Amino acid sequence: MSNWIYDEYKHCGVDYSSVGNADNYDNRHTAFRDYKKEFYDMLEFLGLKDIGKLSMIDLGCGTGASTIIAAEHFKHVYGVDVSDAMLLQAKNKVCNKTKNNIEFIKAGFLTYEHKDEPVDLLITKAAFHHLPDFWKQIALLRMNKMIKAGGSLYIFDIVFHFNPCEYKEKISEWISDFEKNAGAELRKEVEIHIRDEYSTFGWILDGMLERAGFSIKKCRSGDEFITEYHCIKEKEVGFLF
Repeated sequence: MSNWIYDEYKHCGVDYSSVGNADNYDNRHTAFRDYKKEFYDMLEFLGLKDIGKLSMIDLGCGTGASTIIAAEHFKHVYGVDVSDAMLLQAKNKVCNKTKNNIEFIKAGFLTYEHKDEPVDLLITKAAFHHLPDFWKQIALLRMNKMIKAGGSLYIFDIVFHFNPCEYKEKISEWISDFEKNAGAELRKEVEIHIRDEYSTFGWILDGMLERAGFSIKKCRSGDEFITEYHCIKEKEVGFLF
């Protein structure tokens, strides 16, 4: 790999390569997230049919929450993450469920090479913000190659939809609301996210998706931060490496 390519294995923000952080991830996040509800809300949002015949990639799968639930419904599921510690948590969960239609792979947005047929659905939840905008665009071009023509891309992440001139007020208010709902410990995590990670504006991400051969079928955000995208692969695109 060329020396100038972004190293997605180095952490930005909270270090989820740490065994301690990986061990505590689910405990912290279930304080304000319901993984099963999120998954079934996603399925409703996407409106997919006959999912038992479909394959899925979970890119940035973390501890495998969505991947493992997906395996109960999808034909085959690939869980991809750069963190050994997070993947170990995911694999330990699968051992308790004896699933045989899941593969876990250590890789990331810029390094995962999908060897099988393109999938029907690729999802990335709360992970895409780990890449700076330039590398988000490259990652989207790579995702295009992993998805069947007419297949779906689902993004769940922090994406900014407010007027940039209002950033101080909007971010401060959002962090305060987050603390009320999830506690002081999670407030610190969100502050680290805003300061050290790479969430972007919706109008920037919209343009990236279009340039990567996707059309945005649906987009929703209830707070101008947490955002869901349902995108369709409309065309093949050229690819650099």
